[in-house]
Amino acid sequence: MVNDSKYELIIGNVLETLPLKAKERLFNLIIADPPFGISFNKSSHEYGSEEYDLYEDNFTPESYFEFSKKWIQTCYDSLTTNGSLYIISGWTNLQYILNAIKQSKFHVLNHAIWHFSWGVYTKRRYVTSHYHILLLVKNKKKYQFYKQKHYDEDVFYWPEYNRGNDPHRIKGHPCQLPILLLEKLILTSSSPGDLVGDVFSGSGGTILAARLTGRDVAGFEIRKEYKSIIHQKARFGESVSPQGKQSTLERFLKE
Repeated sequence: MVNDSKYELIIGNVLETLPLKAKERLFNLIIADPPFGISFNKSSHEYGSEEYDLYEDNFTPESYFEFSKKWIQTCYDSLTTNGSLYIISGWTNLQYILNAIKQSKFHVLNHAIWHFSWGVYTKRRYVTSHYHILLLVKNKKKYQFYKQKHYDEDVFYWPEYNRGNDPHRIKGHPCQLPILLLEKLILTSSSPGDLVGDVFSGSGGTILAARLTGRDVAGFEIRKEYKSIIHQKARFGESVSPQGKQSTLERFLKE
């Protein structure tokens, strides 16, 4: 079965480009992996490699809060009445995102954790090995939610997965979420044929995950330097077959 879902990448400021796209068709689901606001250091970890192109990530606490309020409101206005927004964040500036949500009309349905089995080595504090995942809905009485297993907990962990064996990880972008995580979010909170928004697209992982699950998708990225990376990872110009309910991890482990 060949995937006939529609996909595109829009380069520009998401505060301007997302509303324009929403005028054509409102989004059923938006996934946001915003800048962490922690000023990546070229000398640290793998980011010192010339194969990684770091993005601008400098914010004051005040500017990060104002930035968060603006893009969260833009997402709210771009969703259907029963639409959902996932925000994926580290812990450093999470407080400003949570405070920005309080000033929006969104309802927080879940505050989940993705735990991974690696992290940047630290000598005098615990190694950070988790991300926060916030599930927000516009209407707390009417939204899409399809559990992927009978007892679906709010802590996600795949012990078999690591960045070293990630079949989709490519060089070029420092922050790449696993497709298996993005697929889980998409399968839980949308239906085949729905329109998914990938704001702060980065490496284009959400675009690929949406294509693999048979959803239409539009990605939004401000840096034109990432266009070729996104096209490569999301397999622009290639036919992609939807994988049904079999996750990327299940397929990967069988190979």
